[in-house]
Amino acid sequence: MAPSKTPQPPYSKDERVLCFHMEMLYEAKILDVQPTESGDGWSYKIHYKGWKSSWDDWVPQDRIRKLNDENKDLAQQLLAQYKQLQSGKAAKQPKKGGRPGGSDLSSARGSEERTAAGTTTQNNRNPRRARDFDLETLS
Repeated sequence: MAPSKTPQPPYSKDERVLCFHMEMLYEAKILDVQPTESGDGWSYKIHYKGWKSSWDDWVPQDRIRKLNDENKDLAQQLLAQYKQLQSGKAAKQPKKGGRPGGSDLSSARGSEERTAAGTTTQNNRNPRRARDFDLETLS
């Protein structure tokens, strides 16, 4: 009886593909191919185009798509959805440094309140200023 032929992987080494990373599709290149441990599929070592080699990853076959116009359109749609979600999140978040009640301690009054709680020297200067003054007189 003739030995059975092993099926060829659907993607080959050095082939350009699109690969999912999280919810996004990125252009990638297949660096290596090997059968899965269970023997029912293939694993691919891929390199994401434009990314450092530290992002190279072994991925299962179901994360890879052929590099064709239809899949490029899908990647564009996913990118547009991601940007839309990010712009919606940015609009909902309060500005950096703001407080939920609307009080902002960076205002002039807030700075007065913060310094009023600190200690002052006998000539109404902050302790740090007094130290600077003392150093100048000793020299």
